[in-house]
Amino acid sequence: MEKRKRFYIALALYAVLGLLIWTTIDNIPIPVSSTLQHQLANAGITLHITLRQVTLMILMLFVLRTALHRYAERIQEERESKQGSS
Repeated sequence: MEKRKRFYIALALYAVLGLLIWTTIDNIPIPVSSTLQHQLANAGITLHITLRQVTLMILMLFVLRTALHRYAERIQEERESKQGSS
């Protein structure tokens, strides 16, 4: 299968996974240590992190890794084609 096609299939699967995460995982707040909460409160920052957000952030790391890998492959293919034509 062509690399570009595999990349788009992977992105589509990530989108489906994100939709499943959004619909199945509850928006339960994750407790944050009191020390960290106190330090952030002094800085005027309110911290509210949910289980759904953490899960989606982890999924976004995989999406970013996949996109960067595809970008690196494209650069490598361009370099190889330039070297082959020289």
